Amino acid sequence: MSLVNTVAGYVRPHTDDIALALIATLLVIFGDTINDLLRKMVRGQPVWLRVGAFIALCTFGYGALSVWLTPMLDHYLRTLSSGMFLLLVGGAFILVGVLAERYHSR
Repeated sequence: MSLVNTVAGYVRPHTDDIALALIATLLVIFGDTINDLLRKMVRGQPVWLRVGAFIALCTFGYGALSVWLTPMLDHYLRTLSSGMFLLLVGGAFILVGVLAERYHSR
């Protein structure tokens, strides 16, 4: 268990960066799906409304999600024990990698 605590001690100071990396990567992976959903919602609307909707989604929507979700994930990760922290962070990056590969090959 000492090795787990040592490794976690090196990784924990970067929890905020880890949380941001996970949130940003998930937004990139699912961004096309979200954009397609918005595109379907504004289909048939005037050009200025479609452009405005996409500007709002990209600036305020994705930005707000990043700003709000990152501290929440950071806080949650900091509450975990060393073993669970490493397991969850490692598993999350593996899961994000698998999701990225699957969505990329669609």
